[in-house]
Amino acid sequence: MERSIENIWKKGFEAEEKLSVPVVSNLYERKSTLLIEQIKRTTRKDNFSLIPVGVVIFFILVFMGKVVLGFYVAALITALYFLNKKKLKELETLDVKNSTYDYLLDYRNQVKSIVKFSTWLMGVGFPLVAIPAYWIFFRGSEIMSNFEQLDLALELLIVAGMAVLLFILGILAYRISTAVIYGKLLVRLESTIEDMEELMKA
Repeated sequence: MERSIENIWKKGFEAEEKLSVPVVSNLYERKSTLLIEQIKRTTRKDNFSLIPVGVVIFFILVFMGKVVLGFYVAALITALYFLNKKKLKELETLDVKNSTYDYLLDYRNQVKSIVKFSTWLMGVGFPLVAIPAYWIFFRGSEIMSNFEQLDLALELLIVAGMAVLLFILGILAYRISTAVIYGKLLVRLESTIEDMEELMKA
């Protein structure tokens, strides 16, 4: 269905120069609906993928004899799944109050808000999760014993350096994954809004 609408944009206007504004507006509404539904499907699949990832990591860590770490990581991934689900519900509550254009603006603003929140969550959360996980994984090992023999100031400096590095890596990982998974969809959302603004000026 979406492909047929795209064909209308590419060929239809060339053949029908006197196409009325209401018809054009209706096509944009249909195109917007298809786009929003596609974004919703992608977000649901993306979030649900956390569950099998958590299960696989859990069994790998248990197999390695790191049961406590397995439960720790699985619990964090499960918590992230439900947090994302709560955030995505905020998008579901948006409704077309005045027009499709206003709805798209609200939707875009909500998406930007979620991306901003998730960026900081990954940036701050990654070191807060990874450093304790590292300690649990290497607890009682020679590596941890050697670390604990260092001067306290040096230990704190190393931990702080790791935290900063993980903060940057967390933000980069989230931004890259978002661009890969949602990049084209968000570009289409922006393009649709710009096209509708041009239509209203006509």
